[in-house]
Amino acid sequence: MTGRDTILIVDDMEINRVILRGVFEADYNLLEAENGQQALVLLEQYHGRIAAVLLDLVMPVKDGFQVLKEIGQSGMISEFPVIVITAEDSVQNEMQVFDMGASEIIMKPFEPYVVKRRVQNIVELNQHRLNQEELIEEQAARLRESNSAMIDALSSIIEYRSAETGQHIRRIRIFTKALLHDVALSYPEYGLENSEIQMIVSASSMHDIGKIAIPDAILNKPGRLTKEEFEIMKTHSVKGCEILAGLDRMSDRQYLKYAYNICRYHHERWDGRGYPDGLKGDSIPIYAQVVGIADCYDALTTDRVYKKAIAPEKAFTMILNGECGTFSPKLLESFKNVKDIFAEYSEIYADRSVPKGESPDLDISEKTHHREAIDTLQMGQAKYFTLLRYADSTVMEVDLGTGIHHLVYAASSNFSALKSGDRFEDVLKNFAEKSAHPEDRESMLHFLGPDLEQFLDDGLMKISRKFRIYDRHLKTYGWCECTILRISDGHPYQRRIMLVWKELKEAGELKQPGTSRIPGTGGAGNLLGGIQQCLNDKYFTMLQINEGLENLLGYEAWEIKEKFRGHYLEVIYPPDREEVLAQTKKQLSSGNVIELEYRVVARDGQIIWVLDKGNLVTGTDGKEHIFRTLINITQSKQAQEELRLTLERHRIIMEQSNDVIFEWDMKKDKMLYSSNWEKKFGYIPVMEEASERLLTQSHIHPEDLEVVEELLRDMGGSMPYGQAEFRLADRDGCYRWYKVKATAQFDRAGKPFKAVGIMADIDDEKRASQALEEKASRDELTGLYNRKTARKEIEYYLERRDPKEMAAMMLIDVDDFKLINDRYGHMFGDAVLQEISSVLTRVLRKEDVISRIGGDEFLIFMKDIRRVDILKSRAEKIRESFQSMFRQNMTSCEFSTSIGIACCPQDGTRFEDLFRHSDLALYDAKSRGKNGYSLYEHSLSEQGGGFPGILPAANTRIDSNEEQGKKINDLIEQIIQKICEEKDLETAVDSILKTAGRHFGVSRAYIFEKSEKGCANTFEWCSRGIRPLAEYRQTISDDQFEAHCKNNFDENGLFYCPDIAQLPKEQKEALELRGIKSVLQCAIRDGGECKGFVGFDECVIRRMWTKDQIYALTLTAMLLSVFLLKKRAQDRAEKTAAGLQMALDNQNSWIYIIDPDDFHLIYINEKTNRMAPDVKTGMYCYEAFFARTRPCEECPAKNISRNINRTMEIFNPVLNVWTEADASLIRWGEKDACMLSCHDITKYKYHRKDDGKWL
Repeated sequence: MTGRDTILIVDDMEINRVILRGVFEADYNLLEAENGQQALVLLEQYHGRIAAVLLDLVMPVKDGFQVLKEIGQSGMISEFPVIVITAEDSVQNEMQVFDMGASEIIMKPFEPYVVKRRVQNIVELNQHRLNQEELIEEQAARLRESNSAMIDALSSIIEYRSAETGQHIRRIRIFTKALLHDVALSYPEYGLENSEIQMIVSASSMHDIGKIAIPDAILNKPGRLTKEEFEIMKTHSVKGCEILAGLDRMSDRQYLKYAYNICRYHHERWDGRGYPDGLKGDSIPIYAQVVGIADCYDALTTDRVYKKAIAPEKAFTMILNGECGTFSPKLLESFKNVKDIFAEYSEIYADRSVPKGESPDLDISEKTHHREAIDTLQMGQAKYFTLLRYADSTVMEVDLGTGIHHLVYAASSNFSALKSGDRFEDVLKNFAEKSAHPEDRESMLHFLGPDLEQFLDDGLMKISRKFRIYDRHLKTYGWCECTILRISDGHPYQRRIMLVWKELKEAGELKQPGTSRIPGTGGAGNLLGGIQQCLNDKYFTMLQINEGLENLLGYEAWEIKEKFRGHYLEVIYPPDREEVLAQTKKQLSSGNVIELEYRVVARDGQIIWVLDKGNLVTGTDGKEHIFRTLINITQSKQAQEELRLTLERHRIIMEQSNDVIFEWDMKKDKMLYSSNWEKKFGYIPVMEEASERLLTQSHIHPEDLEVVEELLRDMGGSMPYGQAEFRLADRDGCYRWYKVKATAQFDRAGKPFKAVGIMADIDDEKRASQALEEKASRDELTGLYNRKTARKEIEYYLERRDPKEMAAMMLIDVDDFKLINDRYGHMFGDAVLQEISSVLTRVLRKEDVISRIGGDEFLIFMKDIRRVDILKSRAEKIRESFQSMFRQNMTSCEFSTSIGIACCPQDGTRFEDLFRHSDLALYDAKSRGKNGYSLYEHSLSEQGGGFPGILPAANTRIDSNEEQGKKINDLIEQIIQKICEEKDLETAVDSILKTAGRHFGVSRAYIFEKSEKGCANTFEWCSRGIRPLAEYRQTISDDQFEAHCKNNFDENGLFYCPDIAQLPKEQKEALELRGIKSVLQCAIRDGGECKGFVGFDECVIRRMWTKDQIYALTLTAMLLSVFLLKKRAQDRAEKTAAGLQMALDNQNSWIYIIDPDDFHLIYINEKTNRMAPDVKTGMYCYEAFFARTRPCEECPAKNISRNINRTMEIFNPVLNVWTEADASLIRWGEKDACMLSCHDITKYKYHRKDDGKWL
């Protein structure tokens, strides 16, 4: 499904949604919501597919006004029209909804057809508007291109005025684009989109446009400018702005804004020391700063009249060091990333070179987006943490204004208490109680409380104090310096600080390289597992290990030194080494503690999982050392792996089943789903507050919410198992049926606390079941409800009817229908009944119940009738529609109907009462002369009660179609019998067309077949007085035939038109020339290709074929198609065989064909027959040609089925000739055969002597 083809219906009344669904379901995909919150959920997911929203105002949860407000705030109101359908007709409401963005207001009650047309018109207008916006955008793009060309021309003028600039403008563009792309990638907060970058790059050409007003003597002065001359040169930025201000009539204001700001501010500097306005920091537009760097780099790296070019490396360093003025630190970080690009393109577009083509913008974009280095933000963070790590201090950031705080870096686990607590005050109190020396706690809290406040009030930048902090490893207190640093950004009310904790202790003596055993770690020490001390180098060179590590690995210390050169990295399982290095680096970047899980290889080759807990310290040698404790966790890892494999198996099973697993935690009211949910549905499901939000904010069809609510209630009660079927919107906004099966889990008290279930897609099965139910509920002939279904629908409505609501039942009887059957036949009578059903469907509403309850009797139940006069008007419209049926084709036959009407509640509230009273009213209408209607009155019951002999006017039995079905079956049997028994094709087909045509009373039956000469009328039967098609035109051209097949036949190969007036003008006129009023044709297809068609024409009246008749005629056409295709194929095969035989007879070789199994002759060509006139087909080849009683030992036809082709030289003593016999496996008729082609080679095998004998 693509484009905007979905209408969202938002109404809390189901009956209103049903009415609107009936109006739009044939033309649009529909989504439904019963409250405003659910509507917003659906709009957020599917707004790109919505064509219109039909919105009620009065609804629960969120009303229509709130929905309109949120749609407007989100910006979606411009994507699709919102049509308000409401019963609130106040002028204030109308004004309010229009002000909020509604496109139209439709008042209830409404006429469905009018609503449909108004909505369609609004949708089409909105689509036209969206298309216009696209066209306007395209036109704006073309204007920008035109403006760009003009700017290029203007820039070129500047270039030619200045002798040094050369390709300066082109380089500025390239440098600007490269730097902007990196800024966009590294700093998303600037919001630089590709379209904006393109516009800025183009506008950068205008940065020096003001130089056109600078005198040549200054602009091209070869020496250093004087102070006065430099002041004049500096005015070029302001002069350029004055020139650009004169272009304020340009259509693209955004472009002009960029050009103006670049021109004015590209010489401003971050520290405020630039010109012309002395702007500072972020007050300088980011794109002007970018052009400033590009311009500065280009000035350094190119020859100017007053200086020589500087090497790119030196220019790069000068800009970073601030020698050309101060630039934004962020831009300088991005500038580092594009160093190579600047250098490369400054060389390519140097003034001395003239490269071909335009600037390679695409290459620059790709290079800046695909660099492998980390982005600028990550690099800055990496630098920050590197400094923290080597400062070996614990750092905490605090914003006292907002209360936000976090531990940035922990130098040791002694400060882990700083991570606890929600509020900063609670964190400090907890840290003081757990880590500070009892004598220092009060002073610490005072220093970080009142003293801190005084520190901020006094405007100080730094203050320090010393406290004793508990060391967890040494089990004693050690001195620590706490420093408060103010983070100053120039804002007077900013209250941000950094707390730095520096432990004041000296590292003990650490071992120098050379692996040895750690002394004194036996006994209790070994219970910890393997302990080692290693360098924090690229190999983790081990200095000391304990006995526990020796036992774990199976190596002694000296063996590790000799075999692994003391490198612990080589002990680690090879696939894990890279990850261990990466994780160690990552964890040490934010603290001095590591915790890893990986594998090591023992001496016996066993792979052991270890838990590695380490601590980083700096030794007296100045190097970093890691103390590691290794614990064997192999058994737990094996258990984890088994669990992982089990979960993986379940995941694979779930992926293959395509079902969704869910779990409902009833206490938390939280839903969890299997990972395939979003893959299947394309949106995040309801998780938190599940029991409430599933009923108000989900994608479930509103009509099924009651079922879901019942399931939730059952599972939350005492039901151990439950299931439900409901519709859920998929990723395309289409509702699909799902079946949920859930099982509850109970705690020890017997109360449910969880429910686990599976959700399976049953859409195909459900729709197939609904189709069967629908078929069972319908009358086979007319497609209307049957009596049983109609009664069920009516009783369901009556049970739930609003007591204030009025409804009505109509009984309709076709007057004198028996005379119609007697005069025109039952088939025509069936066609009349089908036309009546079409009339009733057109005249009545979608929500009305229409059914056929007898042969020519119909029942109608109209819901929600506001006034009786509407009921009378509808009855009159039905009567008039009956009279106009077939009027165009049957002027001698008029139809009329009698209608009896009973109203609810005044004439009854039960089905039986309404049916009986409407039947009495029908009898009254007939007694008045038919062709009219009558409303039930109480006096009719009195009359009926006074005359027991009066029978009900309506016949409640539905006529059986068994007799008609039997006749059709008899016809099919006759056709099959003719096909099987008749030997002559022409006679059989003519007979079948005649039989079918007479049986159904059609005017003409015919067949058109495609051939090399076109599509010709090959068979035809006409009833008396009907001109044959051959008299009009017998052949259809290939193009006409192809067009006919493509445009008229449906996917079933059927072309059915009961009234040619419905066809296009040209086609209608062509059929009228042949006297056709109705037509039915069935395509003859072979391998999916149309080879012709079988047709039936009606030339007397507009023919309404019944379903059974269409089925029978289609089946007749299909039987004829199969018969004709087979016969034509047989004819072609016989023609091909005859041609082959003629070709073989004309060959100058002895050719014969034999059965490869028993060697009897199947065919003998003319030359062989002349040579051996006594040889006949059916004889064995070895008997006929060699006078043998058994097959030849050396025969080229032996095993030919396996060899396929074989050639041999054979001497025939009977004929006294040598032949070269070529045997080949061929297809002859329906069987495999062997063809032997024999060539006389006697003269090559012998020579004559003088006596004439052969040697």
